[in-house]
Amino acid sequence: MAYRLNEAKELAIYTWVYAATGITTIWDKSGAKRPTLPYVTMNIISGSPRKIGKADEIYKSADTFTYNFRKAITLSCNIYANDAYLEYMETLINSLELETYRAGLRIAGFALWGNADPVDLTILLDTKFEYRVSTDFFFSYNKAVDAEIGEIRKVTFESDLGCFVNEETVDIEA
Repeated sequence: MAYRLNEAKELAIYTWVYAATGITTIWDKSGAKRPTLPYVTMNIISGSPRKIGKADEIYKSADTFTYNFRKAITLSCNIYANDAYLEYMETLINSLELETYRAGLRIAGFALWGNADPVDLTILLDTKFEYRVSTDFFFSYNKAVDAEIGEIRKVTFESDLGCFVNEETVDIEA
């Protein structure tokens, strides 16, 4: 089972790929029926998103902190077509240089890190060729997680001076 993002993030990726290529675009699901040519399949292949660096800790309220984790994903795109499969991929890669496409991804919270070189995966199936090209795109995004630490209501002080041991508990006013 491939990793899935939330609906808004998946929609932003789908919209970018479909708008850039203009061909049928689907999330790759094992066993799903193939659409007619040409089409693009997408799959997040990095497993669950990788964490990048240390989370930023932000004080939110008296007993809550927000941790902003930076996550990274690898999106694999495969384009299948009888002809022009390499041109479709070139158009998709080039679209990430255009502000109109980047804006939609940025609004969804994505930052583009780059892409791998396209790989031509054309193979002979029985008596005809299946023309396919693949490349990976690298994105990152933030994910906020709130953690409630609870309020401190009592503090206990201990002192040990050899033969004299003292312990005192103080209630803290809210």
